Amino acid sequence: MSQYSILVVDDQPSVCDQIRNLLKDKYAVQAFTSGTQAIKYMGANTADLALLDYDMPNMTGYETLMHLRSDKRHDEMPIIFVTAITNERMESEMMTRGASDYIRKPIKMIELQQCIEKHLTKTIQRGNVENA
Repeated sequence: MSQYSILVVDDQPSVCDQIRNLLKDKYAVQAFTSGTQAIKYMGANTADLALLDYDMPNMTGYETLMHLRSDKRHDEMPIIFVTAITNERMESEMMTRGASDYIRKPIKMIELQQCIEKHLTKTIQRGNVENA
């Protein structure tokens, strides 16, 4: 198993299970069905990357993103929206408000894995430059 941890937040347990099953052999995966649960978990923990659903009740993915970005420990963590939104204006808004990327549902395993690898590689490279 990889040393990397992935935070998954989606209000549909079946989506959390699907993503966990796709990633569990390569990453440590923590999945939650609400932004509130994820924020509570991240108050005492860290993750290398987060996958957030955008449209969730009580606390949207955007609100979850803002909470994570407001904590210095998580402000540079790659956050990827996994969403059914296909509106270009909303996609642009997600990116300008701090998302690192987005993937459209239904989730394609290869697309998800490539996106995660791309952002973890960028994080590693950024860390190496900062530590040089």
